[in-house]
Amino acid sequence: MSSQFDKEGRYFAYLADDGRLKIWNTASNSLDQEYVPDLHLTSPCTCLQFIESWSNTRKNGSPRKKKRRDSTSELSTDIILGTTSGRLIVYSISKGDVSSVIDGDINLPIGCLSPNNDEIFYSGAEENVVVWNISQKIIINKWKCGNDKISAILAVPNTEKLLTASKNIKLWNVQNKTLLKTFRGHSSEVSLLQGIPQSDILETKYVISGSKGDRLLNCWNISEDVKDENTTASFLMEDTARNISLHITDDGSMKLAATVTSGVVHIFQLVLNGKCTKPVKPKSTIQVVSDTGQKNDVIIPIPIVSCFFKNEDNLLVTYGSSIVFTFEDVALINNKLICLIRESSKIQPNEIRTNKVLAPIVGNNVNYITPYNNVASTTKRKAKGKLEVPMEERLENLKLNKLEYGKIPTTDNMAQLLLQGLRSKDQNIIKAVFCRKEEQVIKNTVRRLPLAVISELVKELTTFIQGKTVLSHTGALWLRHLLQTHAALLISNPNLSDLLAPVLNSIENRLTLQSPLSRLRGRLKLIVSQITETSNEGPKEDVEALVTFNDKDLSDSDREIEMAELLNSASENEWAEESSSDQEMQNNDESDTSDNEDM
Repeated sequence: MSSQFDKEGRYFAYLADDGRLKIWNTASNSLDQEYVPDLHLTSPCTCLQFIESWSNTRKNGSPRKKKRRDSTSELSTDIILGTTSGRLIVYSISKGDVSSVIDGDINLPIGCLSPNNDEIFYSGAEENVVVWNISQKIIINKWKCGNDKISAILAVPNTEKLLTASKNIKLWNVQNKTLLKTFRGHSSEVSLLQGIPQSDILETKYVISGSKGDRLLNCWNISEDVKDENTTASFLMEDTARNISLHITDDGSMKLAATVTSGVVHIFQLVLNGKCTKPVKPKSTIQVVSDTGQKNDVIIPIPIVSCFFKNEDNLLVTYGSSIVFTFEDVALINNKLICLIRESSKIQPNEIRTNKVLAPIVGNNVNYITPYNNVASTTKRKAKGKLEVPMEERLENLKLNKLEYGKIPTTDNMAQLLLQGLRSKDQNIIKAVFCRKEEQVIKNTVRRLPLAVISELVKELTTFIQGKTVLSHTGALWLRHLLQTHAALLISNPNLSDLLAPVLNSIENRLTLQSPLSRLRGRLKLIVSQITETSNEGPKEDVEALVTFNDKDLSDSDREIEMAELLNSASENEWAEESSSDQEMQNNDESDTSDNEDM
């Protein structure tokens, strides 16, 4: 807890973000003490707790009489501070300085504190519970309470029980270190635990808890005879709780004041007698706002930091900033909203607000000049002698620059983009530039390049020409225009032979392979043409007759007779042909025999 009142509400202790401890006197509204630890930056304070202890003081007798010393005990108020290095610092308000430092050699940050009595203190250090003896300045005991980091701890008064909280609340028996109960009901880490004192019994029966992410305060029954581990009552707020203050009235009802992070205080009243099914809503709300009394001034809310019940009808509230706190007793009345209008401490009462914006004084003889013609514009004069600028010129004055719509923007060179790629060694930009094949763009780009990057450009083009993709062709095109444009510069370069040697070797190798490649190209073209012609010739299909004549008047018998006649005529023709062929063969034989006889 970073802020707390003492038991009587006389002092208010506050831990600032930079590790400073500030102690305020609530009666006089003044900062009484301020303590800066030696290692407040490397080992800042994390939590604080008020404690009252009896201290022995010695009084000297009168100097005229025999000296004698009487030892008397006084009740002093101290503050226990926990640090991130695992040490406890005991700060005495009466002395205004540190009375003792307890080093337990645990080297764990102390996140929460809770006193059991004037000597025994409990603290949560990561997952461990550490028991301290303040008077002997030693660690009595230490044990681990699970795997969750302890965010809040509470020693139940007048018992041997201890409550530790992370996301769940666990009830422990300190003597045998056994877990008695586990209470579940918060969605985030529990930030505060406080017991509810009972007027009729000594043992604390109820405990109130609040978490960092819930807008509810839960009340739990921690008695061993009650087996129910659910909430007894819930208190509804408009934001998460920062701290609470409790007071038990004479009739046994409980009054609860909860300060929320939005800067208001909710007042609840409830009699704890059984379980509440619905969340309890606040009976009244206290809010502090600032009003300077000036016109057109915004009313700003002043956040309330903490509160403390002095009695049943009075509540001590703390509002303002950490630089200047203000303490005020508020009488509780039966109103839904109690709004306190106070003057903010940041605004001085004698401060006079002035308007720092000066408006220019404009006379009647003003000439308006446009940014394009720099001459006095034509104006119209009203009846009362005032000048009026025409609307056309007003709109023209609003233009930032005058656009020429007749010209179309062109990108006829890529010199800037290529220069950026060469300097950053970005191959994507260089490839995007070299993919352009327009000769006019290439000429303009090469012409606008600075002379210092020509050698670097030749090296990049060499890598592209030696490649096997289409970029080799475009690289040769870029190199040709580069040599034509910057021939004089390249000739004067003494390292020209080394610069162009890789390109020349690549060109010579490709020229030697040109004639074999040409012959191979012709042969492949001939083979491919033959394959395509063969694949285009498909199988010839039987062509059907265009017209088929069928005489329907002839009967089947007539058709058979006709077919027989056709067959007979065909056979006769064959016999006639055979007989004619035999006759010719005989004639040929006779002629051959006659010739032989003549011989």
